Amino acid sequence: MKKNYVAFNIFLVLILCAACNNSETNSNSLPKVNVNVRENIEKANKILIEKDKDRVESFLRRHNLQATFDDTGFWFSEIESGNGEKIQDGSLVALTCTINLLDGTPCYTYDEENPLVFVVGKSNELSENTNMQNVVSGLHSALALIENQSRYVFVFPSHLAHGIIGDGNNVPPRSILVYDIKVLDVQ
Repeated sequence: MKKNYVAFNIFLVLILCAACNNSETNSNSLPKVNVNVRENIEKANKILIEKDKDRVESFLRRHNLQATFDDTGFWFSEIESGNGEKIQDGSLVALTCTINLLDGTPCYTYDEENPLVFVVGKSNELSENTNMQNVVSGLHSALALIENQSRYVFVFPSHLAHGIIGDGNNVPPRSILVYDIKVLDVQ
């Protein structure tokens, strides 16, 4: 855990250096970043992604969980088959869901009486206007793989979850999240 914070701090220092070294900006364009700084940021990001991948693979081995890596960057494992069509963008879904950190620390729980409800493929802006829950980007992609009434475990690296800042509540910065979901209903 301490190594991850060191890598994260190095990453933040590189970002700050890039911001501080950028004195020439055009109001109509993004700031130009020194090529060496950009390369260092990219290297640091690749190191963090590899560390996260190692942590997830270790988690999967420890829990004897056979999971598939999806090209979009998350892992998934079918626990229970569903019965129906696959979920599509624009579907309104209701899920039971437990969201834990990789070490098992619980973050959020949604049950049948208080399910996680949202429109697949729509931005989180909708959640504020329609009393739907705020959902991480990775879950939108993951649900496109599964059917109504199915149960899956998904493991999302931080870049598909709450990123480098966490959610400000129960999810710390750069957290890998484990979602155990059961699809209750799709409309």
